[in-house]
Amino acid sequence: MDTGSANPRVSLFPLAKNWRSIGVCYVIWVLLLLYGQWSIHRLGSGWVWASALSSPLTHIGAFAFLAPLPWILPRRLPSPWNFILGLALSVLACEPISALLPIFDAWLLTHASFKFNLGRLVELYLSLVGPAMMLVGGLIAARARSEELRVVSEAEAHIAKNRLLQSQIHPHVLFNALNGLAELVYKDPKAAEGAIRHLSDLLRRIMRASEFMFLPLGEERKIVADFLALESIRLGNRLRVDWEWDERLDAIEVPPLLLQPLVENAIKHGIAPSIPGGDLIIRARTQDGAVFLEVWNSGMPYRNANAGHGIGVKNLRSRLSLHFGSGARLSIGPSGEGTLAGIRIEAFQVECGHESHEGLGC
Repeated sequence: MDTGSANPRVSLFPLAKNWRSIGVCYVIWVLLLLYGQWSIHRLGSGWVWASALSSPLTHIGAFAFLAPLPWILPRRLPSPWNFILGLALSVLACEPISALLPIFDAWLLTHASFKFNLGRLVELYLSLVGPAMMLVGGLIAARARSEELRVVSEAEAHIAKNRLLQSQIHPHVLFNALNGLAELVYKDPKAAEGAIRHLSDLLRRIMRASEFMFLPLGEERKIVADFLALESIRLGNRLRVDWEWDERLDAIEVPPLLLQPLVENAIKHGIAPSIPGGDLIIRARTQDGAVFLEVWNSGMPYRNANAGHGIGVKNLRSRLSLHFGSGARLSIGPSGEGTLAGIRIEAFQVECGHESHEGLGC
């Protein structure tokens, strides 16, 4: 179970995710070097080929991966110490690396009968390439830090929106339950006492569930069971419940309070208005790489005009969209001689607990 951390894992090599672009730059650089050597008729030497292939690799690696590292390592220190230490580490790292860059390439080209002053070349690299590495590394690290802050901000906004949506459920459930209790107090005061205890248990579970972004599906079943115990006191034998529940799904983690609004909706609009009541079937199953959570009732006939317009269902649609995007779908409609409300979630979208389950892709 996770309360929803807003701290993403930050890579020490932020440009690694751009490996395709880096690869394209490497190929273009190699082709330019080979074209230059071809123009002076030196492509017949294997040493020239080795230099053309290795020089871009070492230079790109130094600029893209090594140069940002001294700036990234102290990123958790408070300002301005992170900048001061990053600058010091960059000087200590980039200058020696820039001095080493031309040495191997010079050794290869020497075997290809190129003549040049290695000392002068190293001095040129120290004065130009070293500072350039420091600057480029600082810019890459700053961009990575900006991206990190953006991801953190989006994660915190996601958590805040989720908590806001979940907080709307608490008074909604409470108000509906109190309305039912008010009716029960006149009909059966003794039963009302038991209903109040069930309501207390239900609200305790809901409050605890609201602290988490995801909960095992087994916890959702307990919340629904508490809610049904409360409704059973009010409706008596007019409410007949059947569970068709695959217990292997209890460990998968989903956003809390997915089923409770559907069960409440089925009782409020289907079973409670019906004089003989009705059957309520609650299912949890997997099929074709998806997880299905379904609530079917045989109460009052389905009426499209009222479907999906309650607070609980609207809230549920918003939370499914927030967590899963297009990977989850909520549908409500007639099914056989009753009404079926179902949630379909792609199996790869749900999280698995400590145990893996066959068919879920966990």
